[in-house]
Amino acid sequence: MRKETKRRQMERKIVERLIFGDGVNQICRELGVSKRRLMLVRAKADEAGYLDGEKELPPYPEALFPDVVDGRSTKKSAAWEVLEQHREWIAERLASGWHGVTVYEELPVKVPRSNFYRYIFRHGLNKLGVTLRRVVPEIIHEPGEAVLLDWGYLWEVEEDGRRVKLWVFVATLGFSRYMVARLMTRCDLKSTLNTLRAIFETLGGVPRRTTSDNAKVFAQKADKYEPILNPAYERFASHYGTIIECLPPKTPEQKGKVERLMPYVRRLLEAYDGDRNNVVAIQEYLDHKLIVANERKHGTTKERPIDRFLNEERSALKPLPILPYEIEEYHEGKVRLDGHVAFSGKYYSVSEEYVHKNVTVIGNSKQISIFFKGKLIEVHERVTDRYRTKSTKRHHLKPWEQVCDNPEWLMQYARRIGPAVESAVTSILTHGDGFIDFRRIWGILSLNKKYTNEEVDAACKLALDADVITYRAIISFIEDARASRSSQEELPPTNRKAGKFQRDLSEYSQMLLNLNKPNGDIYEH
Repeated sequence: MRKETKRRQMERKIVERLIFGDGVNQICRELGVSKRRLMLVRAKADEAGYLDGEKELPPYPEALFPDVVDGRSTKKSAAWEVLEQHREWIAERLASGWHGVTVYEELPVKVPRSNFYRYIFRHGLNKLGVTLRRVVPEIIHEPGEAVLLDWGYLWEVEEDGRRVKLWVFVATLGFSRYMVARLMTRCDLKSTLNTLRAIFETLGGVPRRTTSDNAKVFAQKADKYEPILNPAYERFASHYGTIIECLPPKTPEQKGKVERLMPYVRRLLEAYDGDRNNVVAIQEYLDHKLIVANERKHGTTKERPIDRFLNEERSALKPLPILPYEIEEYHEGKVRLDGHVAFSGKYYSVSEEYVHKNVTVIGNSKQISIFFKGKLIEVHERVTDRYRTKSTKRHHLKPWEQVCDNPEWLMQYARRIGPAVESAVTSILTHGDGFIDFRRIWGILSLNKKYTNEEVDAACKLALDADVITYRAIISFIEDARASRSSQEELPPTNRKAGKFQRDLSEYSQMLLNLNKPNGDIYEH
C-alpha cells in the first residue's frame, strides 16, 4: 500500500474515533500513533467542521483533507532557474521525438544531469513526443471462433554443417487458451503451411478464423485496412474453410493471447539439458511440457485449458477436409524473351503476348498454374526430371517447329510425295536410337521444291537399297539420274534465228570438207 493511502486511512480512523468520543490516550494506544500527530489531525478536523457536526465525513476512500504540498517542492535550484530560460527550446525538441539524453547533450548550457531529468519530470516535459497507448478492450472469442498464431526465436542450431535459427511456431485457441507449438528451422511458405496443417490435425478440427500478423508467407503487403494476401495462403485457407485475419501493422495487442505465450514457451525450455542441436529431441521435450501447461489453471479463465478445449471448444471446430491439402508454392516473375517463366529452377512456356509481363505462378508437386492479372493463362505438368529444365507447350511453338514435332504429319506429307519417301522417313524415325533427326527429314521432304516427286521417290528407293538414307546421298542419286538421261538423249535441234553477223553451221561443215580435198579451196564459191 502506498504511503499516501496509509496516511489518509489513518486520518479517517482518528477523526472517526474523535467523533465517537474516545479519549486521546485511548486513541493513541489503540491506533499506535503519537499524541503530536493526533493533535495535528484533530486541529485539521476541527477547522474542516467534522467534529462539531457542521460537515459530514465524505464516503471512503475520498480524502478528508487536501494534500499538503511539500515546501521543498516549490523551491527552485540554481540549475532549474537556468533551465527555465531554455524551457521552450527543450520542449520543442522533446516534442519532435528527441530522446532526453540527446537534449541534455545538446543543451546550450551545462547543468548537472540529475537536475535536468528532475526538471523535465517535474514539469511533465518527459511526456512530450510519447504516443499514449489507448485502452485496449477485452477481446472475447466464442468456442471454435479463432486460432491465434505467432513465431518466436529460440536459439541457433547446426543443420547440414551450417548454423540456422530455431523458431517456435505457437498456436492458441482464443476461447479455451489450449496451446500447440511446433519447432521450425525454415519459415518459408511451404514449411509454414505444412506446420499449420499439422496444427489443425492436432486440434482435430479447423477454427472459423485464423489470426496472425503480416508475415510474408501470409501477406504480401501489410495494410491498416486490407492487406494483400499471399495467393497460396488464400488457397490453403479456402481448402480448410477458415477465414484469414492479418492484423493491422503495429497492433500486437489484438493477439495478446498468443503474444504473452512466447516468453512462457521460452521458459518451458529453460530446463532442457539435452543436445540443443537435436530438433526432434527438443520437440519431444516441448510436447511433454505443453501437456503439463495445458493442464494448469489459466490465470484469466481460472479453468484448465484442456478442460475447456475438450468440453466446449473441440466440438465447435469445423471438421477437417476428407482429402489433405497439398502444399503449393507461390512465385511472381517476369516472362523471359524466350516465352518462359522461371519457377523453382525450371521454366514453363506461355504465349508470346505475355513476354516481359509479370505473371503469378502457383504450383504443387504435380501441376503448375500460371496467372496473369488474376486470370489463368496456362497449366503445365511440373518438371521433375533432373536432366530437363523446360516445359514447352506445342501450341506455343512456331508453325514449322510444330510440324517437326509431329511425326504423324511428317508421314502424311511423305506419303503424298511417294511410297519410297515414306519408307525413308519411317526408317529415320525408327532408327534414331532415341534421337530423331528432324532436320534430315525436313530436308528430304523439301526436295520436291526443286525436283519432281518422281525423282525424289526414285532417289529414296535407291538410298533404301544402298542403306544410305541421308539428305546428301538422295541429292546425289537425283543428279546422277539426270546426268545419265542427258548423255543418252540427243539434244533437240534448235530453231533459234541466226544473228546478223552469224553464219549458219552448214557453212562451217562445208569448209571442213573442202579442207580435206586435195588442192581444195576453201574460198570457192
